[in-house]
Amino acid sequence: MISIHVQILLIILFWNSDCQIIPRIEECGLSCSQGINCKSKPSSSIFNSFCHDAPATLSSTVLKSMKISTVMKCIQGSPCSLYLNIKGTLSLDENIRGLEICSLSLDTQQSQCTNVRFARKKSKMLNGKKVQVQFNCIEVNVAQHIYVTMKTVPNFCEVKLSQEYYVEAGKIDYNVDRARKMISVNVSNFLQDQDYYIRLCHKWFTCEDVGAFAVIKGKDSLKSVSLKYSQLLPCLCIEGWLAIPDARRIQLCPFENGKYYTEALWDNIVYNPATQTLAWEPACPILVIVNLCRLMKSNDHCEDIQNTYKNSSEKVKYSRVDTHPRLCMKFTTKKGSWVRCPFAHGEFP
Repeated sequence: MISIHVQILLIILFWNSDCQIIPRIEECGLSCSQGINCKSKPSSSIFNSFCHDAPATLSSTVLKSMKISTVMKCIQGSPCSLYLNIKGTLSLDENIRGLEICSLSLDTQQSQCTNVRFARKKSKMLNGKKVQVQFNCIEVNVAQHIYVTMKTVPNFCEVKLSQEYYVEAGKIDYNVDRARKMISVNVSNFLQDQDYYIRLCHKWFTCEDVGAFAVIKGKDSLKSVSLKYSQLLPCLCIEGWLAIPDARRIQLCPFENGKYYTEALWDNIVYNPATQTLAWEPACPILVIVNLCRLMKSNDHCEDIQNTYKNSSEKVKYSRVDTHPRLCMKFTTKKGSWVRCPFAHGEFP
């Protein structure tokens, strides 16, 4: 395992080399491959909103491979600004004069559209060739929910690309130190002048707090915090969000599919000697069949006790239970079965 000192050094190196921050641009603009001269101008989208039947010779896949990312433009003495970086591939065709790229904020319903036109003479010479269009002049806000469309000009029906996109709100990486029961969290891809919150939580219908949250200051060079946990459970998640109103939260639940982490779920067994009640309550939401069983001396097989099966995702109780050392509880899920014998080692009277 890499030592904690080496981990910190690697994080510092990554940060200083800008490997994990939002890419920066000097100026926003438009570019087209194949040496094609293309120009852009704002569009109202109204004139291109109605589609026409595509010519029989035009393939519906003439537009494909739209990719969206976030870039950042910083001017000294002013706050940095975020822009959408939109890339799309178009197969040139004599019926197509250009593209229209639009973004709609699903938070505010505000839209921005840009009309991209190709130099007709050059595009005719390259008819049938693929050209990549890149446009990064649509300004956005952090954690904004955007719907992006790319259509041909003229607008041919069934020839359209669309995609929902969340503007960068932080990228979370983590490392688990089981000896110290600590999770080290590194956050990248968020604006350097914004603070960022990190917490551990148990995911039920909502993610419930597990301890206090930590703050990563935007001015700090090291974007890392360490959070202590009690158990590595399938529902233990790392949640992060920007310190702004109504910020979108990012959740990372790295233990939800691990059989190793599932075993800790069966340890929460409680016995009440006054009422002779044996109970188990899940620390995470899980579909499980619970039953009592009797541990055999000969082969350590746990023989099921009839009429004790309970199918539940909530608290399970058994009344008037005999505290025999070989009386056990069996838990069965899709991933396997686990047996716990709470009276085997004198844990309960």
